[in-house]
Amino acid sequence: MYKRKIFSRKKKRLRYARIRTLVMLALIAVCSVAFFQNKGKSKDEEKLVNSYAIGTTDEADTANNNSVNADNTLINGMNEDYTDKKAKDDSEEEKEDIKSKKIDDWRLILVNADNPVPDDYTFELTSLDEFRTFDSRAIGDLKKLIEDCRRETRGVIWVQSGYRDRSAQERLYNDKVKQYMDSGKSREEAEKLAVTSVSKPGTSEHEIGLAVDFNYANFEFENTKAFKWLMENAHKYGFILRYPEGKQSITKVVYEPWHFRYVGKEHAEVIKSKGFCLEEYIEYLKNQQ
Repeated sequence: MYKRKIFSRKKKRLRYARIRTLVMLALIAVCSVAFFQNKGKSKDEEKLVNSYAIGTTDEADTANNNSVNADNTLINGMNEDYTDKKAKDDSEEEKEDIKSKKIDDWRLILVNADNPVPDDYTFELTSLDEFRTFDSRAIGDLKKLIEDCRRETRGVIWVQSGYRDRSAQERLYNDKVKQYMDSGKSREEAEKLAVTSVSKPGTSEHEIGLAVDFNYANFEFENTKAFKWLMENAHKYGFILRYPEGKQSITKVVYEPWHFRYVGKEHAEVIKSKGFCLEEYIEYLKNQQ
């Protein structure tokens, strides 16, 4: 009887142990399912969060890039404007520098309507004949030119005008103005026309003793043997045709086939070869400095 009770208790304990084991297994199973479900959900949510974060980052990067590009464009534009302005300023400064440069050579002194004879300009004169004088430093080349021209052409050439003082130039200018006024021009019109052929006092090359007018100083001289010889040979003696045809817009003086100017042999060679007038040659030299 006692043994049977003991056996019955053991049987109950064994049953309870199995029940506990089953319960524990069930709990483990439920926990496992819940764990794996939560784990999968976390991954999906992480993907969504990461996807959002990536999208936000991309948008931010795009916005930043656009902003940087805009800034770069603005900076580049400002740099280009600054560069263009600086180049323009440099160009203007260069032009001013060229204008301010001086050619230190007495043979190239520029005298015209824009460049009057300097007040302190001095030189010595030597007589060419009883009535005419020329700069002492250049008269030897002038005499040689006349001598060779006469010998080679068997023609007639003589100096009608060399050096003129201020009073002589003023008289010629006033006579030309009066001539135009007598033809019906107003004084203003007459003065504008006069300066194209007779320089105002103080702006004539004759006043510095380096200009020469040949023969009768008229357009008929163009048809002489002497003129043709001068056009081929004058540069060899340091002379140039001072007011060439087609250069009036630069010289402001009409074509004068009789008017020659001494500039020195080396300068005359270049002026002839390049087809310059004196104003163009001086600008050319300034640009070479």
